[in-house]
Amino acid sequence: MKKRFFKALYVFLLLVIFSSGLILAGESMALVNGFLIDGTGAPVQENRVILVSNNRIDSILSVLPTGFSGRVIDLEGRYILPGLIDSHTHLDSPDAAAQALASGVTTARVLGSPYFRSLGTRDLIRKGFLEGPELLVSGGIIRPDLGTPFLVTLPEFGRYLDQDLQGAENVREIVKTFLERGVDVIKVGASGKAGSARTDPREPELNAEEIRAAVEEAARAGKRVAAHSHGRKGAANAVEAGVFSIEHGTHLDESTLDLMKRKGIYLVPTLAVMSPRADPQGDSADAIDLRRRFWHMYSSLKDVVRSAYAKGIPIAASTDGSYEEYEDTGRIRIPHDLEDMLECGITPMDAILAATSNGARLLGIEGRTGQLLEGMEADIIVVDRNPLEDIRTLFDPLLIVNNGKIVSERLY
Repeated sequence: MKKRFFKALYVFLLLVIFSSGLILAGESMALVNGFLIDGTGAPVQENRVILVSNNRIDSILSVLPTGFSGRVIDLEGRYILPGLIDSHTHLDSPDAAAQALASGVTTARVLGSPYFRSLGTRDLIRKGFLEGPELLVSGGIIRPDLGTPFLVTLPEFGRYLDQDLQGAENVREIVKTFLERGVDVIKVGASGKAGSARTDPREPELNAEEIRAAVEEAARAGKRVAAHSHGRKGAANAVEAGVFSIEHGTHLDESTLDLMKRKGIYLVPTLAVMSPRADPQGDSADAIDLRRRFWHMYSSLKDVVRSAYAKGIPIAASTDGSYEEYEDTGRIRIPHDLEDMLECGITPMDAILAATSNGARLLGIEGRTGQLLEGMEADIIVVDRNPLEDIRTLFDPLLIVNNGKIVSERLY
């Protein structure tokens, strides 16, 4: 009881701090005396001044203009980066949004949550009732076994209580319904779940024709399709059908990777959540089976990432977690994923790009965030040391600016 009380109090205080803001949206500020990693891949820039007003970056200079009347924040040689982008998460509550933002995540793509909860959390943020990352959400995953949360939320599809979803036109019908609900992205199941001991992640689910129907219907609304896929055949079906990203990709083969490269399809490998960090806890038979499965899958996935990176396939960072402390995946943060990328031979700069500009391009919002350039939204983090030399410094952002408003400041 005490634990729940103190957790609720902590989250309440976070929300009060975030919603009140240390700088009101629209107020001018200047970040001075910082080293800039701007998210373009350019070398570190020394002694930069970033001017922010009306939620955007006005200019990036070497000297503070005479007569500047806004707040001046001396970074004392710390490092400035774009806010982090979590390209595959399952956060769906105000608590989780606060935790994600506190970790430096200013934008996230939510690929599924029960009962469409992520849509409500997204809209609380968009309407200004809640401070949190900008969320682009799928609402759920479209797969043969739609599951109880889906059917309770959309009872008009009750016929799937006792039968699997099959057929391109039936898939198209569900995609249309999702789009009517206002989702930002469509997620399809190309292969089985990895996180259930009762399913086989190698087994194909929707076929190429069914996935293509989803891609076509989403494209009519200007939306993209992400494909959950661990298995080789399921990933090949999704790539053939023209999805925009492969999520996980644990057993991708070289021919499918080559086709991804030719088509410009992104890989979101979710390395950290496949690592021992997120292993299921406990000694039940299911937990033991899942740990054994993930140990094997993690090694295979790292080989896939090495190959994808060597081929020049765009890679985006993610947690595939909930940001909820009571879940195994809730403790995963973006820097965990970047650490694992380094183990796969990805350079520190390219790992940072995976969590900034690559993520923005994947989400289709590269024109306004993911890089620190004049005219872009002011989504900014500041860290103590050079992350190109020590990626772990990203675990502790000392300043977080979300859409032009300071929501956390610890520049002591």
